[in-house]
Amino acid sequence: MTFNLRKELEAILPKGFRYQILNLQSRLKESKSIVHHHKIEHIHSYKSVHFIVVLFENKPLLALEVYVYLDVPEDQSQIMRTVYVSKADTSGLQKQRLSVGKIVQCLLGWICSKSICSYFESLDVPLVIDRDANIKQEHAPFISETDRRLHILIERLGGNTNYGMPKITTAKRFCPSESLLKESARHKTRLILFTRSEKQYLFPNSSENKGKHILTDSQLLKWWMRNIEQITSNHEVFSQNEKKKINVLNADRFEVSRYIPSGSKGWEIGDIYTEKANLHDAAVYHIPLLPDDPKGRFLEHLVVENRITKVRMRQFWTELSIRQEFRLGITVGLIGVQGTCYEYNNGERENGDSMLLIFKRVEFNKIKDLLVDIDYSDPVDYLRIKKGLKERNINLPVVTGNHDLAQFRAKENCVHIQTLAPRTLSVRSKRKIAPTSVNDIGGLVKKKRS
Repeated sequence: MTFNLRKELEAILPKGFRYQILNLQSRLKESKSIVHHHKIEHIHSYKSVHFIVVLFENKPLLALEVYVYLDVPEDQSQIMRTVYVSKADTSGLQKQRLSVGKIVQCLLGWICSKSICSYFESLDVPLVIDRDANIKQEHAPFISETDRRLHILIERLGGNTNYGMPKITTAKRFCPSESLLKESARHKTRLILFTRSEKQYLFPNSSENKGKHILTDSQLLKWWMRNIEQITSNHEVFSQNEKKKINVLNADRFEVSRYIPSGSKGWEIGDIYTEKANLHDAAVYHIPLLPDDPKGRFLEHLVVENRITKVRMRQFWTELSIRQEFRLGITVGLIGVQGTCYEYNNGERENGDSMLLIFKRVEFNKIKDLLVDIDYSDPVDYLRIKKGLKERNINLPVVTGNHDLAQFRAKENCVHIQTLAPRTLSVRSKRKIAPTSVNDIGGLVKKKRS
């Protein structure tokens, strides 16, 4: 099973137009777990970041930032992959009509179906530097750093040119077994995000561009729900769905249910972290701490108040709903799905990894800053992107669109005409209402004699 990113993009981009794709990924690195676990539960956690941009004539049109977390327990029973959609944005610079929803579906589908084994192939292994490995053991402790350096120089002048040279080795690290990495049935994937409308997330001042269409909070939540539903129902991405949850804090169940796409199945109102078995557990053991996430900000607030282990799951959501950022009439949607994803074969480079650029986090951030530190209301400021990429010898792969928009519109119009075809309606005749007699009481009133 493969998910070919290039072919999927060709099928949804406008026909005949050539688009550039910047597909960045930071090298996998050991990190703290996004969920605080009990001391007896030792979890090995890793993190990687995706930053994908669609450009036309070196002008960014759409960008997506996604964090991927991999949690492996000590017993190696499974791998939990958390795909967190941090930011998505458009610049408003597009001249052609783009299906932003389909592009986002394509990019997220590729990330969810990306082989977990391929992440570990790019694992950034830390180095251990032993500065005292080549120094005489019998030497007395140094008084200062200057004393240490003078001692090394004296020994080197005596003929021992390698004296005091540090010894650099790779750190010992935990690595999942080969059987666990290859057995995708033991890999669980969570796709989570929260929705809140903003003028811009990744492209500064892009809200001033006339081509940018900014959705309201409710419209944005409906838009994301349609796209997430399409991703989870795509059998080339999710082979099995276990949970599909949506919640809007400070909204009743009927109002939340209105955001569930019609005809979809399996959606429940609530969050993906709460279960009957953990209702009375401390929330810190189940709620993840994610970047720029209201749940994470509230967890940090509980740490300051010294209540982090006292607030239970049900109480956590109740207190979160009364925080100021949820009480200003803003609709914030919490979406989470969990299931098993197909993972494409690592050996097939044409699945989309041929367009992938993997860097260490420092270089990754520098390239990302080239695109997010631009004034997108300035018609020439974006020209710095081309220059910056050229200086780093980065050649962006080109994808030629194959989607016939005219043919799509013709089909759309046919469907529209059929839907609005005239129908013969039987009109019921109005019922004749008999006039009601009104008693005249004027004759009962006696006139006063003059």
